[in-house]
Formats: sequence, structure tokens, C-alpha cells
Amino acid sequence: MGNKKKRVNTDPTMSMIRDIFQENLQLVNRVQRKSKSDIVTKYDLTEKLCARRMKAVAHLMPEMQERYAKTYPEIDIKSEFADIASLPVLSYDIIDEESYLCLGAAIWMLDQIWEEHEMQELCDLLPEECDYVDTPDVYDARFSDEIIEGMLWAVQNRYGETDRYVVQPNIFSKKNDSVFHKIFDMIPDISKEAAAAQLKSKFWEWADLYFKALSPLVHEMRRQEENLDRLTDQIEKIQKKYFPKKQARPTLPLTAPLPLFDDIPIKNQKLEADMLMCQIDKAEEAHNNISKKIGDFRFTGLQASVMSKDRLIKCMNADLAEAMYNFSIEDPYELCFAILYLFDQDDDYAWVYSFMTAVICRAASMLPWGFACYEEEEDGFWFDDGKWIPSMPLNPEWYETKYAGQRYEDDEEEPHEVSIAQIIYEHTGAILPRNMHRFDDAFRPLKKRGLKPSEANMVCALMDVLGEARRRREYISDGDFREDLDLDSIAQPEKAEKTDSAAEENERLKKELAQLKEQAKKANYSLSRENRELKEKLEKSEAAVGEMTQELADLREIVFNQQSGTEEKAAEVKITFPYHTTRRILAFGGHDSWLREIKFKVPDVRFMGEDISSPEIIRRADVVWIQTNCIGHKSYYNIIDLARRYDRKVRYFKYASASKCAEQIVEEENADE
Repeated sequence: MGNKKKRVNTDPTMSMIRDIFQENLQLVNRVQRKSKSDIVTKYDLTEKLCARRMKAVAHLMPEMQERYAKTYPEIDIKSEFADIASLPVLSYDIIDEESYLCLGAAIWMLDQIWEEHEMQELCDLLPEECDYVDTPDVYDARFSDEIIEGMLWAVQNRYGETDRYVVQPNIFSKKNDSVFHKIFDMIPDISKEAAAAQLKSKFWEWADLYFKALSPLVHEMRRQEENLDRLTDQIEKIQKKYFPKKQARPTLPLTAPLPLFDDIPIKNQKLEADMLMCQIDKAEEAHNNISKKIGDFRFTGLQASVMSKDRLIKCMNADLAEAMYNFSIEDPYELCFAILYLFDQDDDYAWVYSFMTAVICRAASMLPWGFACYEEEEDGFWFDDGKWIPSMPLNPEWYETKYAGQRYEDDEEEPHEVSIAQIIYEHTGAILPRNMHRFDDAFRPLKKRGLKPSEANMVCALMDVLGEARRRREYISDGDFREDLDLDSIAQPEKAEKTDSAAEENERLKKELAQLKEQAKKANYSLSRENRELKEKLEKSEAAVGEMTQELADLREIVFNQQSGTEEKAAEVKITFPYHTTRRILAFGGHDSWLREIKFKVPDVRFMGEDISSPEIIRRADVVWIQTNCIGHKSYYNIIDLARRYDRKVRYFKYASASKCAEQIVEEENADE
């Protein structure tokens, strides 16, 4: 067989994207050779990752064009998007190193599972001990350090142990049977999809700001280019007119012009040319300045959240700089999870970097530890130069009984007064720290930061409470107890051998206990999972039984009416026809005259007769109605089977009258609302 020719990619958009990626990659390689550091890997520009990133840009390019090409015709949207998507500005793992992105995602996941009341199942999956978890010093009032570290370990090692926690080396060969994915399944799909949708909407919000800020810069560059072209054309015309290039001819001394006077016209022409050259120099300088400004804008506009506001204002409109600097994100924890979710789903939005890394950088920087990590020995309220700062006396204002309260529900006639401490305990069961003065000195510094007096007081109180809470002592360890009693000094020498054998036996029992705990944990997880699945099946079965009961009642009523030869009179309902329904309603069966009349009364209902050309029709419906007085048995059973398969509600027309049947539809519609 002859050699097969390689298929050439004829897609011009993909070719353009590849060329721009290669151009930026060449710049990165040159910098890498000088710096002798692996910048290509650091910015996720390796061959495999670049291929996936280019593919993502190509997939999102049509929507990018549709959104911005007409609004900003001066910008080449295609090349601009490809350019910023390949710039070595930020990578997700750089963001994670600086702001602990994965910790934000771990806490969001914990909150979701906590809301679902599945913490026991979660704890059965988390490791008892983590070898190493990279985390700042954080305290959470809801979850212990062990739970947070265990969840963070699961997030960081979701595809295997590595030192890159977001875009991991084996991201294209990930397995879905890890501890992370078992935990991942505990989170409701609706919450995961909502988080992803919110992140995608923020992607486009940032894109809106970016192109709005870039547009005037490109306008200015186009103006400078036109000015430079105009001046260049003028100087070329002068050179052609007054300084034509002609071959020199030999002249006789007697025929040569005599230099009796200065050549004044030539001097004027030279002066004009010099002035134009000066204007060209200024125009080139202005063009270079705006070009540099656009280059600076591309870098700062994608990492605005970690730039100073003054630096942003230097390369864009002040209002847009403010909008990027204080870009609105409602829940940064949610977006930190969402980017990991999009990577897990191999979604194009995660791989286009550019506006997505800008949004994630902003979200991560908004986390409590995103600006600076806490250092206890340097906080100035608990330690000063490494020395403990003692507590101040109890603040009596928290315990003054000057607020209305009642001991019992029927105690309205004899009210008594309570304190703030009592009110807090009444509603939380928690007692206040005895030292509510520790952060008093923070009041003025907080005001200088821009907080109002009421806000500063509130923050001081919160710091008083949380500062005490994170230092809570839950038990006295065996080590501290033995150290205090100095038991070793009073131990009997003759009992040493027995102690050694007891220690060995204790170690053996510990190992057996650990194995039993592991077995119990797996069994508990399996049972919990099965219990949840059975619960879901039971709920679905109960719902199905309810639907079938209603259908059976309808059918009995129809049979009774037919056998008695009378049609039950519908209650008089004042309904104005035509009536527009809001749900997707299908109707099968019915005579031609009945169909002609009822279609006018409920025009939004789709009347199919006996046509079941596609199961998709029933799958997309909310309610299926059947007119039993004119429908074949085969069609009827096909409709019922499909409705059961797609879990769709089935209702029956009880009357032959089109008006009464239309009223049935309206009553059903209003009842479900």
C-alpha cells in the first residue's frame, strides 16, 4: 500500500489560534532559556495542555464573535481572544499557591454535605491521618481542623498524589473511583450545576469589562497608525518631487551652473522635509506608547485583583479599572469549587484561561486568607514578640440586665430583664468569652481602614469571640497528664518487663482495632449509601403510586359515566377562553369536531390525535391528557408505556364536551400552581 498523506487541518480559525499560541510560546521559551526555570510547565504551556487549551478557544470562539464582533468592529476579536488565552499571565496552580484555592473549594463542599446531613458518611470516607496537607492556619466554627484537613487532602489528591492541585499531570487519565469522587457524589447535582453556571456567567461579565476597556485603546492606536501613514506618504512625495534619484551625467565645466547665488527653494524644501521627519518621530513615539499601553493592559486586565488600582488606571479608563479591581463575586467559595468541577467535567470554559483565570484569581483573593495568612505570634493581640498577652478583666456591660425578657411563654404579665450574654445563650446555647476587651485597641485602626464606628465595634466583638473559640481546649492529653504527675519517677523497676510485654500486646490490639475500624467504616459507608438509594426509590415509588391512584380514580369515573349513560355535570367555573397555559401539555385522542373546538379554547396545548411519531414528544411534556372515547388500544398502551418510562403525569378527559374538557385542563393547571 502507498504511503497515506497526513490530513491537513484546513480550519482557518484553528490555524490562526495555533499560530498565535506558537508565537507566544516562542517568547516564553526565550525567557525560559535566560531564566533557567521551567516557565512552560509553570504556566501550563506544555504540548498536551496547549493542545487542549487551543481546542477550548476554538470551541468558544463562535460565541465570543457573536457577543463582541459587531459591538467592537475595531477589535479583531478572534486574534485578541487567542492572544490573551495563550499569554503566560496566570495559571490556576499559581493562584492556588498564593491564595489556597483548593481550601476554598473544600470548605464549600463541606458546607453542602453538612446541609444534606451526611457528615457521618463523609467522616467514614476521610482519612484518619493525613501525611501532609498544605494549608494556612485557619479556624472554622463549624468544622474541626481534622475534618478540614481531611477534605483538603481529598481535593488535592483527587487524581493521585502530586504537588500540583488544580491542573494535575494526570488530569487526562483521571479515575472516578477515588475518595474525592465518592464525596463528590454526596453533593446534590443541582448545587454543582448552579456553581458551574455562576462561574460561566462571571466569565462573560469579565469579558464585557475587558473589551469595553480595550476598545478606546485600540481606537487610539488606529488613529496613531493613520497619522503615521499620512506623514510617511507626505515625506515620500517630497522626496520623489524634489529629490528624484537620477543617474549623474558628465558635464563640461563651461556648461555647469555657476554658484553665483544660494539655492533658496532647495533649502525650503529640505526644511519642510526635516519638519515632517520630526513629526514622524513624534508619531512613532506616540504609536509605541499606545502599543505598550495595550500590552500592559492585556497583562493587568487579566490579573486586576492582584494589581494596585493606580497601576490599572494607568492603562485603562478609571471607572472600568474600579470595576475590575472590585469585581463583584457573591460567593468566592462556590467559584473555587466550580473551577475544579469544570476541570473534572473537562469543560471548555476551564481550559480557555484568560477571563476564567481572571475571575478565579479574584475569587481566591476574596477568601479570608486570600490577602494575608494569619500568624499568631505576630498578631499583636494574643502575642507580642512571641510573648503571651494576658487577658483583661470581664466586661460588665455584656452582663447588665437591662433588656426585656421572659422566663416562660405565659410570663407576659411579669416580664423581667436580661443581659446580652443571656440573650445570646438563649438563642445559641453558647456562653460569651470572659474577656471581651482583647481587641479594643483594634477599633481605631479599623476606622482608619474605612470601617464605620458601628462596623468597627461589630468586628471587634466578632474577633473577641472567634479568637477565644479557635483556642478552645477540649481535653487534656495523656502526655500532659503524665508530665504533670511525673509518673516515670515513681515507676517500680521490677515491673519494667511486664510493662514491655503489655506495650507489645497493646500495640497488637491497636492494630486489630484499626483494622476493625476500617472494616466498620467501609460497611457503614456502604449501608449509608444503600439506605439513601432505597430512600430515593421509596420516594419515587410513593409518587408513582399516587399518580396511578389518581389515574385509576379518573378511569373509574369515566367507566361509571359511560355505563350509566349520563355525563357528570362539571361545576360551573367562570373561565375566559381562549386560556393560555404555562406548562407543556400534550393531548391524545378525540374526534375531529371535538379537536377543532377545543384547540381554540386552549391554544397552547398540543393535540396529537393518535400520532406518537417520536417518544421525545412525551419526554418533553409536563402533563399528558387522553380522550378515551376516540383512541385505539395500541396507541393508548404506547402512550401509557412512554409516560411511565419518563415519569410523566397522565390525566383523562371525563367528558365528551370540548368546553368541559377545556375547563378540566384549566382546573388542573391552577390546582398544580
